Amino acid sequence: MFHSLKITLLLSHTGIILFTNILLASVSYHYIHSSLETSQKEHLTFIADHAARSINNFLAARADLLDRIADGQEIVHYSTNYRETALASYLAGFHHSFPNLSFINERGVEEMRIIDGEISQNFQDFSQSLFFKKTLSHPNKALIFQDEMFNNPKAPALKLAIAKFRYSENKFAGMLLATLPYEKIAESLTDIKIGENGYLAVSDALGNIMSLSNQPSLGSVGKVMFCLAKEEEGPANLFAPPAQEGQPGFLRVPVRGVDSFVAKAYIQEPRWTILAILPHEEFMRQVKKMRLGFLYLFITFFILASILSYLLSKGITLPLSRLTQAAKGIAQGNLSEIAVIKSQDEIGRLIGSFNVMTRNLKETTISRDYFNTILSSMQESLVVLGHDGAIEMINNSTSAMLGYELHELAGRPLGFILKQDEAAVNCPFSNLAEGEIIRECELSYRTKWGKEIPVHFSASPMRDSKGEIYGIVCLAINISKRKKMEESLRQSETRLREIAITDELTSLLNRRGFMTMATRQLLVAKRQEENIFLIFADVDNLKGVNDNMGHHAGDQVLIETAQLLRQTFRDSDIIARLGGDEFAVLLVDPTDEKTVMSRLDANMEERNRVAGRSYNLSMSTGMVRYDPEYPQSIEELMNQADTLMYECKQKRKRGIR
Repeated sequence: MFHSLKITLLLSHTGIILFTNILLASVSYHYIHSSLETSQKEHLTFIADHAARSINNFLAARADLLDRIADGQEIVHYSTNYRETALASYLAGFHHSFPNLSFINERGVEEMRIIDGEISQNFQDFSQSLFFKKTLSHPNKALIFQDEMFNNPKAPALKLAIAKFRYSENKFAGMLLATLPYEKIAESLTDIKIGENGYLAVSDALGNIMSLSNQPSLGSVGKVMFCLAKEEEGPANLFAPPAQEGQPGFLRVPVRGVDSFVAKAYIQEPRWTILAILPHEEFMRQVKKMRLGFLYLFITFFILASILSYLLSKGITLPLSRLTQAAKGIAQGNLSEIAVIKSQDEIGRLIGSFNVMTRNLKETTISRDYFNTILSSMQESLVVLGHDGAIEMINNSTSAMLGYELHELAGRPLGFILKQDEAAVNCPFSNLAEGEIIRECELSYRTKWGKEIPVHFSASPMRDSKGEIYGIVCLAINISKRKKMEESLRQSETRLREIAITDELTSLLNRRGFMTMATRQLLVAKRQEENIFLIFADVDNLKGVNDNMGHHAGDQVLIETAQLLRQTFRDSDIIARLGGDEFAVLLVDPTDEKTVMSRLDANMEERNRVAGRSYNLSMSTGMVRYDPEYPQSIEELMNQADTLMYECKQKRKRGIR
């Protein structure tokens, strides 16, 4: 049909590529569209499940926090001490986590309510409420409540309650009731983004719906809105739990008048339904972009295929001309000249053999220079050993690292530059002759001046064409900087551990350090049947010093108290500042505990006599003995000592010594 071989090849090749591209584009488009929809569904389902887990984790964390608040001494001993100011201050410290926190007595009457860190004067009687009875029936466990009694559609919230019983006496100490607004819960979901216009909706058992969007176009991240389920447009079962409880569901329904993909998840306690919603129109925008991309890709492939067809057809018609040009170049000494060939016929095989001959000639000429250039450019230390283990060659990096020239090391064993320590002994050098490879042994090189350099050492045998070993290649990487960084890191970790258990003001142990060391000492005392006494001390009138003379003077009182305790007790005793004006001392096997307390009083009187202050240093103390036959925890000992200390302080106020 065509008189030109070039045109025939061009049209046939282009036609085949055009047909193949159309077929592949059609199949790929439908496959990717289906895959994209499936991926979008899986993504939404994952987001709904992730949101449910985030809410569960947030509620568990808040329940744990309420449990830890209830363990505070202000709660446990309030019914005994009635320190209202201390209780109010203690509860106000948690207003960021619980804006509304109440203390309820055993009669179900609210004795104290803290709202946003301030004491409220409005109290309620919860004695007949369901949550009070249910919480009492589950002592020392934080429970979550959601009922009509607490429901406020404009600002919905959960209630967390815990009835605290003293573990040692199994006696009711008080109940905490905390408010957890939905907006606080929404903070755990602010990292979730669903496309450009997607959003989360959370429905509770009372018909409240919380919607969360994360759209930069709205001018704020994490926008929260509330409404009622009866106000929502959509299917009646939209906010119902999934068909299989605990398993996410997926459906496509109109939500608020917009056709949307919806993935659902369910939280058992509280009974909440989570919806991840993405408008279907946004999904279709991705499909349209993909369709346009396929069109551009098809046009690009067609243009490239046409160019490639032209080049291939042209290449097939010019093999002999290229062979002639290459032969002339070789004759003139240009070893880089080769004939470019695409065909596989007889002429193509002839030109291929010619190119192989030219390449072999070139490699024979330049291979040594190329090899030497690689060795001289290496940053790692390279040492080549002969079959007898003697050094035959080193590269420039080895000379720079060790200070030796090649003639100074040639013929010497590798051990000449190695530090002979335990690491070198355990490195399997003897197995190299059997073909084993050494990978990253940590050794030390010895320089010409006796300096030791830590290195990562690797070695591998070299084999000839028959598979016999005729040499060994050794590679070493200088790790001096890494070693210095590791040492610096170890020192920093040690310092951080010291800071974590030390009180900054007095340099005594803090509460964490005291609890750790005291617990360990009690285990030793139980095993060895030692006598141990715990002293709980409280500095008297520290508030008066702070109010009249300033906090600097108060800090000086705490520092002087720490010095007094160090002066009075032994180095083996455990001394700590627990916080505020409270100190604790664990006496390890004292010979006479009464003598120790007398020495403490004597040292305090001597300090007051010579100090020349306008006030006297004074402490109220309580001491308890640890009995190895009836072991107790450190917390129990501290509670007993704290009670005795408080009795001592009350006697001092009444003038009784």
